[in-house]
Amino acid sequence: MKRFSGPTFALLFALTSVCAVACSNDDPTGTENDPLAGLSQRSGNDSVGNPLPPAPNTPVAGGFHGTVLGPSAPGSVGDTLATAPRISGVVVKAFKVIGGSQAEPELGPVEQTVTTGADGKFALTLTGGNYVVTFTPPESSIYGGVWVTASTSATSNQWPWWVILWKK
Repeated sequence: MKRFSGPTFALLFALTSVCAVACSNDDPTGTENDPLAGLSQRSGNDSVGNPLPPAPNTPVAGGFHGTVLGPSAPGSVGDTLATAPRISGVVVKAFKVIGGSQAEPELGPVEQTVTTGADGKFALTLTGGNYVVTFTPPESSIYGGVWVTASTSATSNQWPWWVILWKK
């Protein structure tokens, strides 16, 4: 198994261990007009499972970039990121967090919206602070959307995200 090195700012999203809990609630916020309605919350860790560092006290401009993938085929072994399907047409939105908790954040306006291309890639450039980033595939997609909380830092754009959507 390939191990990635780098500071704990590296965000990797794994479907395997959290899908049973996160996929069990289709409406994590309880309101239909909420931008998180219908999306499953994910958590970020570094490549060996360590939790991410706390959010910085002073927001720093930065960004996030990465690739949106579907889950690898059951029974896959080896470098499954290399063989996982790339998902195009996913709308990626970064909302500034203005209050609430990590499980139920209060969202401000959308700071940036991008759509993944055929390669599943996205890049966000943000003013700095704490964000909820949503990944919403087209309605016709066989994949469900997810959201995650993240904080920008001077190095947050150096470590790509691998966002794995769950299969409906």
